[in-house]
Amino acid sequence: MRILFVIHQFFPEFAGGTEHVALNLARMAQRGGHHVQVLACAMQPATIAGRASDAPWPGCVRTVYQGLPVVFIPREALPDAAETGLDASVDVAKALAAWMNEERFDLAHVMHTMRMGSAVLALQRAGVPYVATLTDFFLPCARINLVNLAGELCAGPEEGARCARDCPMAPWTPAGYASRYRQAESLLAAAAERCAPSEFVAKRYRAAFPGLAFRVLPHGVDLLKLGSSADPLEERAASGELASDEPGNGHLRLVYIGSVIRAKGLDVLLNALARLPAAPLKLTVIGGHWGDSGYHAEVRAVAETDPRVAFTGRLAAQEVFERLRRCDLLCLPSRVPESFSLVLHESAAAGVPALVSDLGAPAEYVTAHGCGEAVPSEDADAWASAIARVIEAPARLAEWRARLPLPLRVEEEAFFYESLYRRLQPAARPE
Repeated sequence: MRILFVIHQFFPEFAGGTEHVALNLARMAQRGGHHVQVLACAMQPATIAGRASDAPWPGCVRTVYQGLPVVFIPREALPDAAETGLDASVDVAKALAAWMNEERFDLAHVMHTMRMGSAVLALQRAGVPYVATLTDFFLPCARINLVNLAGELCAGPEEGARCARDCPMAPWTPAGYASRYRQAESLLAAAAERCAPSEFVAKRYRAAFPGLAFRVLPHGVDLLKLGSSADPLEERAASGELASDEPGNGHLRLVYIGSVIRAKGLDVLLNALARLPAAPLKLTVIGGHWGDSGYHAEVRAVAETDPRVAFTGRLAAQEVFERLRRCDLLCLPSRVPESFSLVLHESAAAGVPALVSDLGAPAEYVTAHGCGEAVPSEDADAWASAIARVIEAPARLAEWRARLPLPLRVEEEAFFYESLYRRLQPAARPE
């Protein structure tokens, strides 16, 4: 089959969780013998090493990332409102549809619709069936995370009525929110399959779009890419790391993995550590800075007063995994409900339990399995108490580690998606 992966942004410009999931699935499909291409948006096309091309649209960049052909559409070609809405450029959609026909794609896997309304419209015009994977809440929520302007978790859009009531912000009007909802509903209804990575996400999409079916298909962990096919708990035991209940070198080794943005809550974790100035611990912060420079300065100012905190910046996936395996506890202090958290499942593969905020799929995951603790979001005092309890009773780490479930492997995730692709094949265009 000829498969097109559609995503809002991609490597090497961006390297978030959705990008990693798309990369994993595209590479698995390629290994399965399919012809695969990726279509994404480039915020700064000039920074991407590749070949400039006027096809399928002037200013596009063609490149290859880890063996995957990628076509980047320049952000400037897309509607201004594409960051928060589903507006499409009719001209871009027409050009993309012609290109899709030339490439004879059998189907598409839509990984994210931000900025890609024109691409989805092109799929529909070209008659290319598509599977939609819902990695966050962009379709029901213009703010993406189902958190309203008051900082409260939203129960759903109510066909745009609640959006207008709880999030009155430019450029949206009540009519605009209602129109956005109808666009999202239409996009989802046109998908051949709608997949959510967790039951948390599926429940909220079912409530937001009643009448549509959403199946749960968790993301998988690429253990081969991360450099380990062995049981991490057995390896840690063999090396003597689990011989004692005490954390490594007398210090509790904490790790934060994620972009340094306000939504991820790193400042909450740093302020929690500030409340434990004499505690024997170390924190490694792994992730790149993106967006609000004021927030970056705020985080740095707090971290610079604490010699126990070290920043590594963005690292390659394998190095992230190796550093993770040398830590005792993952910390995910997100301010918003995460839809899955690939790093949480990679942490489970590494034999490392987690403290997570009490929002979203990660909270449901650690609570259901007893492999960590869900801590009140944005409450630095609660985070300090949770960390102090682990230091005072380090045997909890061993108890949590023993309850870590085996995560789905990316090969298994790809197998399930392959079965969905095959179901669409009879309706796909002939060779």
